[in-house]
Amino acid sequence: MEPSTITIPAESPVSAATPPTPWSTATRLGFRIAFLYFFCFILVGANGTLLDAFPVVGDWIQDKLNWPFNHLSEFIGQHLFHLTGIAAHWHPSDSGDTTMNWIHDGIVLTFALAGGILWTIISHLRNNRRTDYRTLHAWLRFILRLTCGMFMVTYGLAKVFPYQMPAPSIAILNEPVGNMAPMTFLWNLIGLNPVYEIICGSAEVLGGILLLYRRTSLAGALFSTFVITNVVLYNFCYDVPVKLFAANLLLGCIFLALPDALSLCRFFWSHKPAAPTTMWVPPASRRAGRIAILVTEIVFAAAFLIVQPILMTIGWRHLQVELRTPSALAGAWHLDATHPASGAFIDPEGLPITDLYVAPSSRAYTRSSDGELWLSIVNLNSTKHTVRMSCYFIGAPTDYAWQLPDPDHLILTSVAPDPPKPGPKHEPAKSDAPFTPAVLTLTRTPTPDHYPLLERGFHFISEWRYER
Repeated sequence: MEPSTITIPAESPVSAATPPTPWSTATRLGFRIAFLYFFCFILVGANGTLLDAFPVVGDWIQDKLNWPFNHLSEFIGQHLFHLTGIAAHWHPSDSGDTTMNWIHDGIVLTFALAGGILWTIISHLRNNRRTDYRTLHAWLRFILRLTCGMFMVTYGLAKVFPYQMPAPSIAILNEPVGNMAPMTFLWNLIGLNPVYEIICGSAEVLGGILLLYRRTSLAGALFSTFVITNVVLYNFCYDVPVKLFAANLLLGCIFLALPDALSLCRFFWSHKPAAPTTMWVPPASRRAGRIAILVTEIVFAAAFLIVQPILMTIGWRHLQVELRTPSALAGAWHLDATHPASGAFIDPEGLPITDLYVAPSSRAYTRSSDGELWLSIVNLNSTKHTVRMSCYFIGAPTDYAWQLPDPDHLILTSVAPDPPKPGPKHEPAKSDAPFTPAVLTLTRTPTPDHYPLLERGFHFISEWRYER
């Protein structure tokens, strides 16, 4: 009887007979600090977290998790940095780089450094024989991969459907270039050509898709690092107030690719065979655990690659309808001196608004008496013949009834706000002060019928090199 043939499997990177290489003390300390920092980035970031993927429930959990960090940020700002006024508190803002945001990230960094050192000291005092954190690292890498993939797809889709950088509005087209902020100039330069914006957004979406699929995660981390590096450069060089978030997202993508850095160098520099050395999904011995991890990946991919594009497509179609049927208020308006500015015609710094620029969509700009332009919202209700306005998204919006006695004159009359909701039974009813409507009159400002900037397109052949 012939002896049975034994097939010897090919050598694998990690064999059962070969124990994994223990981590050095410095590596373990670095991982502990990184784990605490990225744990905060994933769950308690001030500019968005993984919990944004779960409407209502996620917002409630995030508010509870952020509560101690937010209150500690205000306490440190007021007592350590002696901040006063609006900078000393969390306030509605379109900026992700407020003083509170920087203090919040400083607290997170301090917490990660102190926590990592304390973790190391406690582990040493307890004579902990653990030589690595490979399983914990796999879990962190898995959740961070979903987080970065979610943000890449979300911000990318906002450019694929050119929401983030819209076409230059009537306010920008009539603004001297020298008066613009660097971000305003950059935003409108990109928005001037939607094709370029769509290509940039598609690159971000591609990086997110690669991150969400485990077999292409390393390629996604590398590609996303390349794309986000350009975004970070934009933010820092043109003073775009998303520096903190973009920098943290870049750090997250680098952290995802860092464990395979030696393999990448071996392949690209030494031109030798190499394979990724770390896991992209947590190890699960039970079948139920593996199924749960797979379902999580599928749900995230479906939510951000199917559901979100559908919702944005619906919103984009509604926007196109608005653009094809511009409101009667579209254009440039100047506030007459007959009636003082009030309500939505007071900027966040308390200065009166002098001019209103209404685009065909709901986006608008207001100009304050110091010449500053403020991005605002103007929602027209054709049924009630009212318009809801808010300057720079700050504070409660003001409702106005509007009239056009003729095409060049606009009358806005403030509408009484909705009555407050009744409080608990034991609280006495609040007596509201009598409402006095404010009347504002505006005159249309003449603007050019066309702008060469919008008409000058791409040319394959140019006989002269010139600037206009």
